[in-house]
Amino acid sequence: GRSLGVDLIPPKTCPYNCIYCEVGPTTCRSQERFAYQTEAIIEELAAYLKAPGIPPDVITLAGSGEPTLNQGLGRIIREIKAMSPIPVAVLTNGALLYLPEVRRELAAADIVLPSLDTAREETYRAINRPLPELSLESLLEGLTAFRREYRGQMWLEVMLLKGLNDTETEVNLLRRALEKI
Repeated sequence: GRSLGVDLIPPKTCPYNCIYCEVGPTTCRSQERFAYQTEAIIEELAAYLKAPGIPPDVITLAGSGEPTLNQGLGRIIREIKAMSPIPVAVLTNGALLYLPEVRRELAAADIVLPSLDTAREETYRAINRPLPELSLESLLEGLTAFRREYRGQMWLEVMLLKGLNDTETEVNLLRRALEKI
């Protein structure tokens, strides 16, 4: 289908610096949530949705960084849903799902697509290169809590990287983590 992608934060702002990121190295590493252009984003979306043309099949909140860093995330999702019946999806690395307020805000989305590339701390650090204060344990706990609370569709995205997380041991650890989630 057709997706309308919406950037919710400045480019390359993320708590991770994943080795596979398609938009390049992270230039602003942060796990602190901040207000960023909520009104402007809502106004631009309203104008787009009123314009003639073929509507998208889904509105995807993502961008070139981590969308859950935007403190206006919940409001943006609610406003989109008030304006349109188009489903709202959010692409996230899941790093902030340990925060109850992030889980509450994401709960308004129709589809949430968090990432989980490994179930081993060493591999997590090698692939996702998170800020030092983040851990695989907090990621897994956040994903598990979100799945328990969330009633929408959750599609975990897994990036398998040759020689890093594609061994039988890594895949089995990941499978067990997925079963718990």
